[in-house]
Formats: sequence, structure tokens, C-alpha cells
Amino acid sequence: EALAAFVIVFCLCFFVFHLSVAFSLVLGALSSATAPASTLMTIKQTKAKGHYVNTLLEVVALDDVVTLLLYSVAIAICIGISKGSVGFMEVGWPIIENIICLAIGFVFGFILRFLISSKRTTDNRLIIVLAVLLLFCGICSLFGQSPFLGCMAIGMVYTNTAKQEEKLFAQVNYFIPPIMLVFFVRSGMNFSFSAFTSTSSIAVVPLIVVAIVYFFARIAGKYGGAYLGCLITRTPAKTRNFLGLALIPQAGVAIGLAAMGART
Repeated sequence: EALAAFVIVFCLCFFVFHLSVAFSLVLGALSSATAPASTLMTIKQTKAKGHYVNTLLEVVALDDVVTLLLYSVAIAICIGISKGSVGFMEVGWPIIENIICLAIGFVFGFILRFLISSKRTTDNRLIIVLAVLLLFCGICSLFGQSPFLGCMAIGMVYTNTAKQEEKLFAQVNYFIPPIMLVFFVRSGMNFSFSAFTSTSSIAVVPLIVVAIVYFFARIAGKYGGAYLGCLITRTPAKTRNFLGLALIPQAGVAIGLAAMGART
């Protein structure tokens, strides 16, 4: 489903709207992303359980892994095009860098598990978590890498090795809202309505047209790809019919990657 969204959005942007290869690749990579937060919150509020929920959670997690790899390759190709040469190393090196970040994230996950014990107070736990995450993100920033994959690895290692991971998750959850608020306000400050109604060097049609087509093309890719994947793996009909609908939300990961792409 991640690849289906990427292929459909890229083909429409490049072949129909005649956008540049670079812009089409990045937009296609962003279309693969799914917002895990809204999915998790919905499951939490409804207290839903079962095969559908388990499959959905696994797909959402792997979905963003695929997105980050696609995005890294897309950005590398874009940089190569701007420099006039696209070779194996330009495409392959970002994947290697992401694997290295993933490995470092695993190490930090075990460090976090070692530092947090049952003897720690609530305040100490929160301080340690933030210190580990900020240190990891700082290391990634020094080398110009995205910390997303590594942070996923930290969470995955901790939740599979610790006994009281739910308590820590709840503590971090209380800390998240103000950070998310600043993140979305900062993103909103870059939102320009005039950019949607006028043509630019990026597209020969108004960007609002591209945005609308992107919206529906991404949904088609998500639903169709998820449905096809479920058919291949012989997933129960109830999961197959509704899995794609739960993958439509898109927010934090896509906005974060879009901001990185703009800077690049």
C-alpha cells in the first residue's frame, strides 16, 4: 500500500501535470506516509481489539519505515539531478545511512532500558527519556540525518524489553501536546494561500489542482494497495475491506519530511 500510493502520485504528477522529476518523486514519497498518532488515539478511545487492530498497528509502523526509505532515496536522486549525475552511490548511500541510524537507535533503546528501573521516580523517568531522545536527535543532526527511524527503533527495543512500558508511554504522552502544538503552529506559518491559486516554476497548473488530485490519488493508492496486499496474504474480508480506510490520515511525519525537503 505504501508503494501503490507512491507510484500513483508520482505518475500523475510527472506524466499528467508535467511536474519536475524531483518534485514528483518527493511528493510521491510523502504520499506513502501515514499518521500513526490519530490511528493510535482512535484505537485507544474505542478500546478496539482483534485481528484488524493488530494488522493495522503493524502496517502503520512498517508504513512509515517504507516512507522514510523512499523519501531518503527520492531526496538523494533530486540532489543528484541538480548536480547533473545520479549513480548507484547517490541512491544507495542514503539507505545505508538509514540502516546505520536504525542500528544506533537499537543501541540507544537498550541504553534507555538500562537507565530506567523500577526505583526511578516519575520525574527521573521523564528526564532520562527526554535526555536520551535529545542526545540521539542531536547526533543525527550533526550528520544531517533524520532521527525518525532511529527513534522508532528506540521505542521498539524499549517496549519489547521493559516490563512497565505503558507507564512510561503515559508519562511521555503528557509531555507531547505542547511540543506538537509548537510543531503545527510553526508548520502553519509557512502556509500561503496565494501559492495555491497561482502557477509557479513548479507547475503549469495552479497548485490547488495538484493538491486536490494528490488527495484523492493518495487515498486510491492506500486503499487499493492495502486491499491487494490483503488479497495476496489471504487476510479475512473484514480486515481487507477496511484496512485501507484506516491508513488515510496524514499529518506529523509527512509535514516533518516536507519541511526537511524544503530545506534540502
